[in-house]
Amino acid sequence: MSLTLDILEIGGRGDGIAELDGRRYFVPFTLPAETVEAEPRDKRGDGIACDLIEVLAPSRHREVPPCRHFGVCGGCALQHWRRDIYTSWKVDLIARALSQHGVAAPSFEPPLVGEPGERRRADIVLRRQGKRVLAGFHERASQRIVDVGTCVVLRPALDAAIEVLRGAMAGILPDGAAADAIANETDNGLDVLIRPHKRLKLSVEMREALVALAERADFARVSWGDRAAPEPVVMRRTPLLVLGDTTVEPPPGAFLQATKRAELVMRAAVTAWLDGAERIVDLFAGIGALSLGRPGRVSLFESDKAAVAAVDAAARKIGGNRVVSERRDLFRNALTVSELDRFDGLVLDPPRAGAAAQCAELARSRIGRVVYGSCDPGSFARDVRTLQEGGYRLEKLMPIDQFLWSSHVELVAFLKK
Repeated sequence: MSLTLDILEIGGRGDGIAELDGRRYFVPFTLPAETVEAEPRDKRGDGIACDLIEVLAPSRHREVPPCRHFGVCGGCALQHWRRDIYTSWKVDLIARALSQHGVAAPSFEPPLVGEPGERRRADIVLRRQGKRVLAGFHERASQRIVDVGTCVVLRPALDAAIEVLRGAMAGILPDGAAADAIANETDNGLDVLIRPHKRLKLSVEMREALVALAERADFARVSWGDRAAPEPVVMRRTPLLVLGDTTVEPPPGAFLQATKRAELVMRAAVTAWLDGAERIVDLFAGIGALSLGRPGRVSLFESDKAAVAAVDAAARKIGGNRVVSERRDLFRNALTVSELDRFDGLVLDPPRAGAAAQCAELARSRIGRVVYGSCDPGSFARDVRTLQEGGYRLEKLMPIDQFLWSSHVELVAFLKK
């Protein structure tokens, strides 16, 4: 039975929140101050997830979504919200998280506002069904695939790759098989890792089809397998990322900041906020996108074997001892106070879970300046509270919207002891 609900606010997942008769309801694709008709579906957390049936009284902030797949594709949740209001909501997610953890926050820097056509990495889902290949992204809360015509958030080369992959996979994937194409736009072309969902040995014919795909689409490299042990099948040119005066060859399927503009802004923040620091340590460093190519010496710690190897290769080209990298699981084996005290500046960019163990050590260290990049306001606020109790003060914070129209928000922050 459907319900008539008044939407009060947008929750952390991007759904509208309503309350009726003491119950909380989550309704996607709605906005604050709207009256909607919705169908309750499943219990979710402290409320009930609903399907939107109809917007009975729309908000004056509602806009026409730019993508025809919006509402079905699970990639975007908020294309219907006026951009300035949507951006303010993302900034407020950070402010609320800090407040909930009792963190004293400065006035935020102006947010980096995301734009359509900027995203340079994507996981494209591929599935062959008879002679047809579906290529796109998963539906909202489903394993079904939206067969995407065009994606308005992707860089043009990535968007064009969807159609090329759709055409090529009919001659590569067996009927019923599925794979992810993890595509990164590097500084000299697309780097594509095709990861089959089930083990699938490449035949000679499949290899020839991948070579033809790379030639037709002008991909820099095409690899096959999972991230742990990918096989480069076609290398037309070496994929490269230029980081200041350092050039890195990323491994297939490497983690990159979602947009180049966000990466450049975060790098600029590291350079400005750690100006004068001679010994930098970069934790959860990935391929060193935030710290390589800057003045001084940098030591990088990262758990991913392929990323560490890529940094090592770049360091050998530089020569000397400017760059040192080490493979280390910082969740299980955080740098100790004595190890941290060798440095005078720190860069920290952990996964969504944050860096609780590492921040407990950092709070007791003598490092004077810290730059923290985060993709989760909640874990960031928890970690900053730990640092605050150790004598650090949150001096600067810039919200970054590089996952456009999603419920995710990132940030880069400066802390000083």
